[in-house]
Amino acid sequence: MGEDGNDAVGWLVIVGLVLLAVALLTDSDSDSKPAASKPAVTGPPWEKRVEIARKLLKYCIDNAETGEEYYQEAERRLATGMGFIADKSIERACVYGHWRALLYLAVIRAINRKPDEAMRAFDKAVVKVNPAGIEPDDFRPKMFGMALAWLEAHSWQVKVWEDSIGRGHPGLSGAQLRAKAIEAIIETIPPLKP
Repeated sequence: MGEDGNDAVGWLVIVGLVLLAVALLTDSDSDSKPAASKPAVTGPPWEKRVEIARKLLKYCIDNAETGEEYYQEAERRLATGMGFIADKSIERACVYGHWRALLYLAVIRAINRKPDEAMRAFDKAVVKVNPAGIEPDDFRPKMFGMALAWLEAHSWQVKVWEDSIGRGHPGLSGAQLRAKAIEAIIETIPPLKP
């Protein structure tokens, strides 16, 4: 093949790429419809999440007093800046099916970027409070307060989240940035409503 052969192959490659580009553009334009807005976070269907939460709650030890003791211990430790020990107390309270501890655990797992664990803990808290499996209206505000308290005791996690949010919202600072970070944390847990 001489020089003419190389030119022919080159032209064929160029024509092929142009045709591919045109095909891709016309294919995507012909079916273009306004995109339906999807929720930021999706999870399994509501019924499946409730069913899983009910099954997981069966493994909890049914002793409300012990669960409350561990939860109170966790709150005391958190208030005194002993976050690691508070985390362990919250986990122990969750073993007893304490709903506030489960809600707190959901927030902690969301802060630690473990969305599946956060969703499971959240779902168990919802089913514990409302066996029908419908999220109470006051859960999100409670979670906001829990996230704020947790981040106050764990300043390094505040920095990580605020830096992450600050990149997308350069005009925010201080309390606005922290509030936006907490909002982003809570939004990683999909609502549990039919």
